Amino acid sequence: MTLWDRLYDNEWFVARTKTATHTDLAEEVRRAQQALAEAATEVERARTVSPTAVAVALSGMNAAQAALDRAEARTEAARMCTHVVAGHAFTITIVEALDGRQERVVESCTVERKATLRSPAPFERQWTAVLVDPGSRHRSHRVVSLQDDADESLTDVCRWVATGELWPVQEPGRHYA
Repeated sequence: MTLWDRLYDNEWFVARTKTATHTDLAEEVRRAQQALAEAATEVERARTVSPTAVAVALSGMNAAQAALDRAEARTEAARMCTHVVAGHAFTITIVEALDGRQERVVESCTVERKATLRSPAPFERQWTAVLVDPGSRHRSHRVVSLQDDADESLTDVCRWVATGELWPVQEPGRHYA
């Protein structure tokens, strides 16, 4: 996928986070279902004509099924993308970790990177994040310390997921001058 494709996809996802567009997507699915039903009727009608007519009607039915599949996939993708941060569409879910702390799982709607933002442990101030980049040439997983502020840490993690860059990064156990 090229950079332009990703930008286009991201703009699509950002636009689809608006509630009004979900009704447009539902209408698109309804129209695709209706077109598929009409194509199935056409196949039945073609069976009374000839095998060639059936082949042509089945081709139309296959195209209608593909259109329905695309419409359903777009609807599902738009439903999953829940947040827009700095112009990029994300799915952010809040889960409870095994130790009882809250974690926010941040996934891009267009990029494979994923981050899990962990709230500070008792007697700690900084948020931490587990950054997962399956396309990385070096390390696919790493743990970093972030800001004291939850909103700034979330913004940093979203920036990393969208761009692959995190400023300033502080890996636990390393000291920076």
